[in-house]
Amino acid sequence: MIDPLLGTVEYALGGLQQRVDAIADNMANANTPLYSAKRVKFEDALSSALQNGKSAPETAPYVTGNLAIPDHQGNSVNLEQEMTDLTKTALARQTLTQGFNYKLGVYRIAVNK
Repeated sequence: MIDPLLGTVEYALGGLQQRVDAIADNMANANTPLYSAKRVKFEDALSSALQNGKSAPETAPYVTGNLAIPDHQGNSVNLEQEMTDLTKTALARQTLTQGFNYKLGVYRIAVNK
């Protein structure tokens, strides 16, 4: 790979997309009895890989259950938390995309000289 940043961004964007999908599932099932909210984890694996000089971990992002206390129907979805997580995920995705586009701009300048 030309630049390890590209693999890192690809992995992170994939994890963020899985998180958006999990949040959408959670919100769609906010009133489903016995539904357990999902969470997607990948940041620790990504951080560890980067500390070890790799561009991305070998393990894929994974879905875990939510540790929140279920309501009277056994549902653990908290819509306020889901909206907060969705906003944070959108901001992270936007930041990664801007950084990636900046890096591509640097490559374009280098190629055109």
